[in-house]
Amino acid sequence: MPDIKTTLDIVKYMQKKKDSSDSLPAQFLLSDQVYAKATIPPSDKVCLWLGANVMLEYSLVDAETLLTKNLDNAQKTLKEAEQDLDFLRDQYTTTEVNIARVYNWNVKKNKKPDT
Repeated sequence: MPDIKTTLDIVKYMQKKKDSSDSLPAQFLLSDQVYAKATIPPSDKVCLWLGANVMLEYSLVDAETLLTKNLDNAQKTLKEAEQDLDFLRDQYTTTEVNIARVYNWNVKKNKKPDT
């Protein structure tokens, strides 16, 4: 999700700067720990890395729409995962309590003299 937010911020910044004649200075990742400097001329297109060796060119408006939709989906999925984890924590606690009750019942049963 942080990558989506960062990319969305960059796309919004590029939209602001597309009408100016100033180039956008940038550093981009070549490989682990290796960056290169670049100047990006004003443009109304941007290439987004979609993963699985797929990169597509989008207009800035389409890129912002796509990234906003992806960010909303990621936040929704995160919220659902957090709710699932809360449910599992409750179930884990309930299971521990039940195991303790069965253990205590067994201890009481074994303490009674056989008649």
